Amino acid sequence: MNQPLISVCIITYNHEKYIRQCLEGVVMQKTNFPFEVIVGEDCSKDGTRKIVEEFEAKYPDIIKPIYHSSNVGGARNGYEFCYPRLSGKYVAICEGDDYWTDNSKLQKQVDFLEKHEDHVMCFHRVQSVDENDVFIEGQEVSDKVMSFKGKDIFHISIPTLSVVFRKCFDVIPPEMFKAKSGDTFLFGLLARFGKAADLGFVGARYRKHSGGVYSPKSIVDQFAQAIETRKLMKQCSLFADEQKKEIGREILKRKILYFKYFLKRYEPLNSFKIIIR
Repeated sequence: MNQPLISVCIITYNHEKYIRQCLEGVVMQKTNFPFEVIVGEDCSKDGTRKIVEEFEAKYPDIIKPIYHSSNVGGARNGYEFCYPRLSGKYVAICEGDDYWTDNSKLQKQVDFLEKHEDHVMCFHRVQSVDENDVFIEGQEVSDKVMSFKGKDIFHISIPTLSVVFRKCFDVIPPEMFKAKSGDTFLFGLLARFGKAADLGFVGARYRKHSGGVYSPKSIVDQFAQAIETRKLMKQCSLFADEQKKEIGREILKRKILYFKYFLKRYEPLNSFKIIIR
């Protein structure tokens, strides 16, 4: 196989019900360049590994699993074990319970980044579904490309399963492993290297289910996680002073937003918990 232009990183644990759909969404991609798929199978207790092995046997030039003998956790699986194995110029991410719906998504995103060297990453719109693939909500398609400067990246929401970025560093810095939202931290690091763009098309589905890592958390815990991650980033030497100013503004904006959210729902205790973060 030729050197892949893009590496797809998939981490999976106990995703027997979903991993087939995830992998099918990746191998169906139509591209004029080679790509690889690094799958971190984190010692699942269900039939996840068997399905990954099935795809490995069927697509040996594309599917390259890492089979853990013990559970290492999502952050270490993705950033300590899988990330160094990614050999492409570009990186795409899709967790094992999510899936892609557009078979040309990688082609569209790589084409954009090849033509726009001042952009470090691009992403697209996504829809949300439940564990039975029933539609919950979704972003609308836009025919306009929206570009964001590096400082703006700290203030926008980027769906992790939709992003493609330039592999600007070979090793993930250890500070990132302390973050509760590793992807937020990652996108902040990438902001040093260029702009981001929303390409407008809908190309994936994010799954909300009780076995997920983020969606089962309470609203107050989700809000707290967002704030704590950004506070860690603000204290980290990896970010320049100007970036830390943007991070500080985002923390304040989110505290006000979350405070009002709970106040409207007559939940003063949760409002207080957010303010003192």
